[in-house]
Amino acid sequence: MPPIFSPHAHQILMALWLLASLLWLGGCATPPASSRDPHTAAARQRILGAAERLVGTPYVLGGESPDGVDCSGLVQYTYRQAGIRVPRTTVEQFRAGQSQRQVLPGDLLFFRTDASGDISHVGIYAGQGQMIHASSSGGQVRKVSLNQRYWQQRMVGGATFLGAGNPPVTRRELAINSPNG
Repeated sequence: MPPIFSPHAHQILMALWLLASLLWLGGCATPPASSRDPHTAAARQRILGAAERLVGTPYVLGGESPDGVDCSGLVQYTYRQAGIRVPRTTVEQFRAGQSQRQVLPGDLLFFRTDASGDISHVGIYAGQGQMIHASSSGGQVRKVSLNQRYWQQRMVGGATFLGAGNPPVTRRELAINSPNG
């Protein structure tokens, strides 16, 4: 019995099947709807733009303006620039945000930085393994790498006010992502 397809046609069919399979599996890697929504993407850009403009701003305990900010005041001010209301304190922001297994630029990162054991610090994930935060020890708003051991040991988790959340996570489960790396 002669073959139904020539060897060349068989190779083409296999290549098409492989391509279709890869496209179907690619749907599993599609970013969450909150990162695809144009309004959410624009809000993330406004948050990051406002935060970037505040780099170098003095740290002022209780501050929430370009004259001076503390960590939660930085978050409150930058989110307000995007038209999003968030609570004032770090603990309130942690409780009100939607926990995230994967943070995207503009989402929040929370830390335990003092001996109390409570959530005591918040920063804004800037993408590419960096965050923008108001540093009391550095005396100003800074953009820093999250690869530093200090931050890795103190990270509690991530949260967002920009879309659907995921179940609560621990620091070890948190994945830091960026559309650009």
